[in-house]
Amino acid sequence: MATLFHNGPIVTMEPGPEPDWLVVEGASIGGVGFGRPPSTDERVDLDGRCLLPGFQDAHVHPPIGGVAMNRCDLNEVAPARYLDTIAAYAAAHPELPWILGGGWAMHDFAGGIARAELLDTVVADRPVLLHGSEGHGAWVNSAALELAGVDAATPDPSDGRIERDPDGKPNGTLQEGAVDLVERVTPPLEVDELRAGIVTAQGYLLGLGITAWQDAWVTATAQAAYLDADRHGELVASVVGALWWDRNRGPEQLDELIERSRDGSGRFRPGAVKLMVDGVCENGTASMLEPYEADFRNAAADRGIQFISRDVLLEAVPRIMAAGLQPHFHGIGDKAIRDSLDAVAAAKREDAVRTRPHVAHIQVIDRADVPRFGALGVAANAQCLWACNDECMVDLTKPRLGARAALQYPFRSLLDSGARLVCGSDWSVSTADPFAQMAVATTRSHRVDAEPFEVGQALTRREALRGFTLGSAWINHREDVSGSLRAGKRADLVLASDNPLTVEDLNDVCVVATFVGGAVV
Repeated sequence: MATLFHNGPIVTMEPGPEPDWLVVEGASIGGVGFGRPPSTDERVDLDGRCLLPGFQDAHVHPPIGGVAMNRCDLNEVAPARYLDTIAAYAAAHPELPWILGGGWAMHDFAGGIARAELLDTVVADRPVLLHGSEGHGAWVNSAALELAGVDAATPDPSDGRIERDPDGKPNGTLQEGAVDLVERVTPPLEVDELRAGIVTAQGYLLGLGITAWQDAWVTATAQAAYLDADRHGELVASVVGALWWDRNRGPEQLDELIERSRDGSGRFRPGAVKLMVDGVCENGTASMLEPYEADFRNAAADRGIQFISRDVLLEAVPRIMAAGLQPHFHGIGDKAIRDSLDAVAAAKREDAVRTRPHVAHIQVIDRADVPRFGALGVAANAQCLWACNDECMVDLTKPRLGARAALQYPFRSLLDSGARLVCGSDWSVSTADPFAQMAVATTRSHRVDAEPFEVGQALTRREALRGFTLGSAWINHREDVSGSLRAGKRADLVLASDNPLTVEDLNDVCVVATFVGGAVV
C-alpha cells in the first residue's frame, strides 16, 4: 500500500530544494518529488504542518528514565512539591520496603545539598534513596544511612564524596561513587522491572518523535531487558547499546564486553562501549587540567575525580576499537576530554574511521583540543539544553570554574574546526524534546528574558536539526537507512506542528505523529 504526504513543508535533510510530496510504500520511502503527485492508495494532507525525518538521540538512558517514571518520579515536579510527591508515593505503596526513584535537581537546593532531615519529615519509617536528575548523586534519608552503616566514621570512596555537616555527620547527599554505599543494600533491579521501564520510556520518546537512540549505560541486566522486550514484540525503536565499562575494573573486562556485543537482536545492537571518564562540574567531580575555584567543599588543589585513569584509557581504547566496538566517552572536564582524545590518537586511524568514537557532553574543552576532534575523527556528542545561563550554570557551575566557564559547550568552534556534531538529550537528566534542545542550541538561552551564554557558539537551525537526524544516524551506523528522507530509506517520520527551520520560536513546535517503518506509533 502506498501513502502520499503532501500540502506542507517536507524537510528531507538531503541536498537540494525541498520536495512537494513524499510517498511511503510499505515500510520504506517510495519516492519524493515536485509538482503533481502520483496516485496512491491513501493521502495524508499535511495542511501546512511539517514532515521531518525521525529523530535519533545519540545519548540517552531509557531503562533508568523509564524505571524512574514507574517509581517515585520527581522529574516534572516543581521543587516546592517534592516532599508532597514523595509522601503521596510512600502512602500509595505501603508494601514497599524502600522508597526509590529520583529526578530532583541539585540547583533546587542551597549549595546543591539535599538534606536527610527533609526526607525524614515525610518518610521516617522506611529508607529512601532518590537519584538526582543529573545522575551523579543521590538524596537519602536517615533510615537509609543507618541501614547502610554510613556515619561520620565512614570514609569517602575513591570515586565519590559523602557530603557532611561540620561535625562529619553525613547530611543526606551522596556524590558519584558514594551513592553505592547505600545502593548496595537496596533491592536489586531485576530484568522485569527494567523491561517495563524500557517500554514506559519508549512511549515517552516516541511521543517526541524519537525513533532510534543510543543507550549510554547498558549493564548486563539492561541488555537482557532489551532483548526480552524485543522478543516480546515490545521494542519499536532501533537501539544501539553502549555497554557499561566497569570503572572499578581494568582492561581485563574487554573480553566479556566483546562477547556481550555479539548478543543482539533485530532492534537492539550492542555495538558500543560506554567509558565514563569523569563526573560533573556542578558538584566538583569533573576531571580538570587546573584546580577548581576553592569553595566550602573544593580545596584549592582539587582537580575533580577521574574514574578511568589515563593509563587505562591509553591501553583499553585502542583494543576496544580494534575489536570493532565504538568508544562512547563521558567527557565533561578538560582533562577527561584530553585523555579521551589521546586514547583515540593511540589507536589505528582505520579503527577510528570504522568505529566512529564520540565524546558526550563536551562541556569544558581546552582551546588546544577543539581542532583535535575533527583531526582524529572523534564526533562531538552535544547535550544542547545545558548551554545556557540556567540556575545550575549560574549558581553552581560558573562559581566552580571561574574564567574557564567561557570554554563551555563550544559547538560553533567544533563545527568550524571540522568536527562532526551529533546530538543527544541525556534524558532523564533533562528533557528529551529535540525542539527544546534545538531552541537552546540556536539561541544559547533557556528563556527569552535570559542573557545568552556565549552566543558566538550558537548553531544554525539546520545544523541543530542535522544533529538530531543525520548526525545521530551516522553515529549509530544507520545513515544508509535513516536520518533523512529519500527513496529507499526506512519510513521513520515525524509530523510536526510547524517547520522548525522557519517557525518564530522552536519551543512552540510539537510532534503531532510519529511513524516507524511507515506505521503510526
